[in-house]
Amino acid sequence: MSRVEIKLEGLDDLFADFKRLGELGDDVIMDTINDVAMDTQQEAVRGIQRGPASGRTYDTYFWTDSQGRLRKGEPRVPHTASAPDEYPMSDTGRLASNVDMILATPAKMQAKVGTNIIYGAYLEFGTSRMEARPWLERSFRKAAEGVARELKARLEARI
Repeated sequence: MSRVEIKLEGLDDLFADFKRLGELGDDVIMDTINDVAMDTQQEAVRGIQRGPASGRTYDTYFWTDSQGRLRKGEPRVPHTASAPDEYPMSDTGRLASNVDMILATPAKMQAKVGTNIIYGAYLEFGTSRMEARPWLERSFRKAAEGVARELKARLEARI
């Protein structure tokens, strides 16, 4: 699974405050973490499926057959690739359909979003021959906008 770690400053103090609130704080944190994870997954899939794609156009030789296997053969349809720093443009739909998520639980207060598709990491970070088409971190940052306000509102609603 591709892995991106984000470190947010001040969380230790926030978590210490929530620990004082006990189980109520844990539920609020877990719900918020899971909402951000679900929003990250949805944003990643949406970005991959919708582009924009302003890179080069070429004939694609790959497609997915009725059993979901990747096949190669005669050119099928033209494909317009994404340009560097854009979401990667979907061709077969394989990456978008394999953006997986593991939600936080009371025992493990962390969620994971990523893929086991190897080229997901190549697209996210680039290679020596290709510039990055970041999709996961960009999706996380968009999903995490306003999370502090949301967390505060949820806590206030339960007190």
